[in-house]
Amino acid sequence: MKITNKMNLPEALVKAVSIERHNEPGTLSTTTLLNGMKQILIRDRHFDELEEDVADHFYVLYGSTAHKMLEHEGKNEFAEVSVKHDVDGVTVTGKVDNYNMDEEIITDYKTASVWKVRYKSFDDWYRQGMIYAWLLIKNGFKVRKCQFIAILKDHSKREAKRDLSYPQKPVYVYEFDVTKEGLAEIQKFIEAKISLYKLCVEMADDDIPPCTSEERWEKPTKYAVMKEGRKSAVRVLDAQEEAEKLVGELGKNHFVQIRPGESTRCVEYCSCNGFCNFCRDNAAATEAQEEVNWP
Repeated sequence: MKITNKMNLPEALVKAVSIERHNEPGTLSTTTLLNGMKQILIRDRHFDELEEDVADHFYVLYGSTAHKMLEHEGKNEFAEVSVKHDVDGVTVTGKVDNYNMDEEIITDYKTASVWKVRYKSFDDWYRQGMIYAWLLIKNGFKVRKCQFIAILKDHSKREAKRDLSYPQKPVYVYEFDVTKEGLAEIQKFIEAKISLYKLCVEMADDDIPPCTSEERWEKPTKYAVMKEGRKSAVRVLDAQEEAEKLVGELGKNHFVQIRPGESTRCVEYCSCNGFCNFCRDNAAATEAQEEVNWP
């Protein structure tokens, strides 16, 4: 992968950013399994052609520094535990930040936005923790609980005082019990992902099915009922039929403005989008819709 430096940042920062292939041939890491299959395969195939800017990795460096500070082992604790297990000829790997053998607890350290906590958007952390637990158990360890300790990089003390629903500290702990039901569910998830990987690995880039709406962080298309001369919408609806019906009821000078949905991850957070036909087609469709959006 090529690292650019569009802001002309100090060379020390550029050298600190080292992005290597995440998976050896025949292996898939825990965090890779959480991505869409199209992203997984395109990133691997075009890795040497991809570009990312050093400025976009500032928080990655921040997270790496935090991990370095926390890697010291306590009594009966193990840091940076690497585990793996074969699933139908593909090796699933994981590196656990911390494992306490006495407490049977996995701990993972994160940097995160306050909004992740406010929206309780923890599905990815739950799956990551459960895959780690599954791997450790497959390797003969016991796991009772997972906990994620997150440093909230955009925390505001002023906002915490103003709003009691806002995270009150710049550190947040998300934890959950590891259950038999959860392990059975995550095994099905892993096996399904491996099956899809084996099905798609020989496909051409454009033939690989798109990542799911969940994997793309998709925001659905909305239909705004607008009035000429007014900037804000009269009402925003999920269905075009409902919006057109309301326009008919409101009468003259009202119209429907289509606000196309967006796959946020594709647009903002996926370095593979230049090689993805779904992203290209979606961007073209959005641009065409914007041209005809206003009467």
